[in-house]
Amino acid sequence: MCAHHRTLETLEMSAAQGCHICQAFWLQVSETEQDALRAAETKRLLATPGRPPEKPEPDNLEEYFEWLTFTLLLKEPWGLGVDYVLMLKFSGEGVDWRSVSPKDTPALGFHTFQICFNRQLTQAVNSYSTDSDEFWATAMTWFDQCVKTHVKCNPNRDRPAWYPTRLLDLGSGQNDNQILRLIQTADESMSGPYVTLSHCSGKSQFIQLNKNTSASLRSGVSIEVMPKTFREAILTTRRFGTRYIWIDSMCIQQVWMHMGEDCSRRWLTEHNEKDDQSDWFHEAELCVADIDESRSHIQCDIHNYFFWSHNIPGCIINKRAWVVQERLLAPRVLCFGHSQLLWECMEHDASESYPNRLPDFFQKQVFTNFKALDADTYIRKIEAQGRQVDGNVACYVIWNKIISAYSETLLTVATDKLIALSGIAKRMRPTVNNDTYVAGIWRKHLESALLWLIKTHEKIDGSPSCRPTPYRAPTWSWASVDGVMVTEAVRSKSEWAIEVVDHHLKYATNDTTGVVTGGWLDLQGALKPLGVTHETQDRWRMLVNNVLVRPQDDSLPDWKRIGPLVHLDVPATDDAFVHDMIQQRLFFMIARTPESDNEYIPILLLRLCDAERRLFERIGIATGGPKGGTELLLAELDEETRASLPCLRYEKGLHTVRMI
Repeated sequence: MCAHHRTLETLEMSAAQGCHICQAFWLQVSETEQDALRAAETKRLLATPGRPPEKPEPDNLEEYFEWLTFTLLLKEPWGLGVDYVLMLKFSGEGVDWRSVSPKDTPALGFHTFQICFNRQLTQAVNSYSTDSDEFWATAMTWFDQCVKTHVKCNPNRDRPAWYPTRLLDLGSGQNDNQILRLIQTADESMSGPYVTLSHCSGKSQFIQLNKNTSASLRSGVSIEVMPKTFREAILTTRRFGTRYIWIDSMCIQQVWMHMGEDCSRRWLTEHNEKDDQSDWFHEAELCVADIDESRSHIQCDIHNYFFWSHNIPGCIINKRAWVVQERLLAPRVLCFGHSQLLWECMEHDASESYPNRLPDFFQKQVFTNFKALDADTYIRKIEAQGRQVDGNVACYVIWNKIISAYSETLLTVATDKLIALSGIAKRMRPTVNNDTYVAGIWRKHLESALLWLIKTHEKIDGSPSCRPTPYRAPTWSWASVDGVMVTEAVRSKSEWAIEVVDHHLKYATNDTTGVVTGGWLDLQGALKPLGVTHETQDRWRMLVNNVLVRPQDDSLPDWKRIGPLVHLDVPATDDAFVHDMIQQRLFFMIARTPESDNEYIPILLLRLCDAERRLFERIGIATGGPKGGTELLLAELDEETRASLPCLRYEKGLHTVRMI
């Protein structure tokens, strides 16, 4: 254990000067969290006048926690296949983290150390600028290998060319041409590929396609009046020898039903995580520290374990919901990240730091190979981790991975939730053997797909999870909620204590992957009355017959008497639940009974929302261990009570309820 930084000032300075470990750590902290940390530190310093001068190293354990950050160096931990791990954390002492961030900690540094053996594996691009010939040569190498040798990335090679309704024409190869023109592709003699740009709009004002600008865009506009992002995207497009580019704000009058086809037929997609006035290209920051040769040392390659997750799924542009579809369906993506170029295609992930291939421990992570939507690739990845996976469910596990990532994005228009996923669903349909698509869920494993849960009642921007209006999906579908979501493991039907017996959906069009306007699902299981109680500000507990569900052995300490954890879909109030309990509107169904002491019990939480028609809505999920007081949950009700509960049908001890 080592002290690291005592103040935010020195941490920020180290990050700004190019220390890769401090920089990767500090970049995890949002601007809002940074401001809150500064305020918290100022408050703490004002409260401790006469603080002793900073020493180079603490004398005892207590003094470590006077420092802002500290590190832990561990040797060969957790079977990661590396020699050492360095962890960097905030100490938490003196900081009210609840006022800083909804997360347990805004940042975690996790770097692996590998004693150098194979220098070629991790040799980075050697250049001082991301607009240098060396960097472009690397990008062109990725591109050429993908176009010429990757079978999965080129499924449309022998198909007729397809173009979106509108594109921006940069001219016939003259790099000095400073005029671009909006064209209707149906009116032109089109040939060759096109590039698309995904970007963050920021606060800048720029030309947008509308009835007032359409004529001028068709006549041609100067590239010089474009935002910096657009100008540099055009430069990049020309670097690849391409004439056409699609930029959403200037070509956006597309029909959503065709967006999936549009994404899959693109030649290259450029992602920029910065706003429209930020530079894509920058001078590379090299930070070199002298080594005291008199001290014993080992030469290691140091890898940020979260490098890929923070630079690709964690970057700002990939928090836009529509970009998930672009990222998955486009054959190849070149991402201009915070500090370097990154590459994704269906067969290869790379970056300037790892131009040849990602290290093995990266390739095993859930964040890599994201574009590989085939079961074989997923199975190989899982087997490389020493785990087994059922080939029959692999494609459904891939879908769960996609929608979990999708839930960590934001939509400008709430009703686009299913629309922005439509192209991916169409692409996945052959992979799942033409299974029926049910409001963001595949029918074959609908029972397990009903058991998603929302983490901490929050969206990625920190605002509460919500079911937005107007109507978007039935409450049993994850698509009904805006919030970060976790899926249930895919299991065979025989393992479930619930069964979907029927369902019906209404659609806005004939496209069953598109807008849903209504629907219901009939679920069979053992229905039981539910009560809930507020334990803390954001923690609820289950009640059965007004008894708290937890181990009933009073001799156990409180920390061993924890019952099922309640995960509400959206935040609720005490008053609302008290009213529902008085009206006897809260119920639960155990979805699976445990077969061993290591299994947990998923519990579906329901509310009777229409007593006259006996219609239910989903309000959340509870999860509990087999020793968590579940004897109260599993206790059989008497026949008279079971038969009196509201449902569509009651047969042989099981209730069929209709969820909307």
